[in-house]
Order: sequence, then C-alpha cells, then structure tokens
Amino acid sequence: MKIAVIGAHGTGKTTLSKGIADLFKFNHIPDVVADAFKLNFPINEDTPPETQFWIISKQIELERNTLSSWVMEKSLWDNIIYGEFSIKDKSVLKILRNIAEKNAKYDIVFYCPIEFPIPDDGLRSLNVEFQKTIDKEFRKYLKKQGIVFHELKGNEQQRLKEAQSLIKKHKTKI
Repeated sequence: MKIAVIGAHGTGKTTLSKGIADLFKFNHIPDVVADAFKLNFPINEDTPPETQFWIISKQIELERNTLSSWVMEKSLWDNIIYGEFSIKDKSVLKILRNIAEKNAKYDIVFYCPIEFPIPDDGLRSLNVEFQKTIDKEFRKYLKKQGIVFHELKGNEQQRLKEAQSLIKKHKTKI
C-alpha cells in the first residue's frame, strides 16, 4: 500500500504520516524538503527550479526503492503546487508537472487542512498567507485532476483514528 499525506506546510503531515507508519508497521518516507534545506538548497517562497528538480528526483527515488507498504509525508504533486508559486518559466513548470503526474501513484491520499498555527522549526515559512495560498492551490489542483482524497480534520488523535479506519476499509477491498 502506498499512502501520501498532503497539504500545505505546517498542517500536521509529519505527525500523521509517522503515526500511520507506526500503527500499521509501514515504512515511513520523510519530507525530503528538510534534506534539501540541510544541503543549502533555497526553499519556501523562493524555491528555484534546481531545488524543485532535486526534491522531485529524491522523492521518486524513495518511492520506487522503498519496499513493501509505505506512507510519505508529501506527494509528487507538492512539486507542482509549490512550483506554480515560485517557478516563473512555464516551460520548466510543464516539465515538472509531467514528471510528477507520470510518477504519482498512490493507493490512498490523505489531506491535512490548515487547523493549527505553523510551528517555528526554522525550516518552514511562517508566512500564513503563503500557507493559505498553497492550501487553496492544492485543493484547486486536486479537484481539477479528479484526485480522490480524504480530508482529515481534528486534533492529531482524531486524524489518526480516521486514517486508521479508512486504511482498514481499503485493505478489505483489495
């Protein structure tokens, strides 16, 4: 089973994805944006194409090489959403979009809406308007592409409980 946990930055994706991985003993694929940041790639509002291509390449590598069931803190679609915000060259954005859409293959997609203040971890942008813009663009993209997703609301325990129920239902269907 391949699960993507998506949404804007600072919405609880890491907590939820780790919770799902622990609960079901799935492999956990962490947010590679943190790795990009550690390697001095510019991120957030000023993410250049070079960073975005490094991130998507790393995500594809991890998704393809992680055996068995896994849960990822993001999706390949994140590259499109954040790229739309920061990449001005539409031909570059088109290539990024084609790569993401060709390779994004998830059994379940969980969406984390904005419900909490953005944690100040030194990594994420604290710009609430930027976060809202990403959230809005994500929802618009998912709807336009007809991507089925489950929006998980509430505190950490409520989200995990709902995810657990949905994963169990999915497992009985296959």
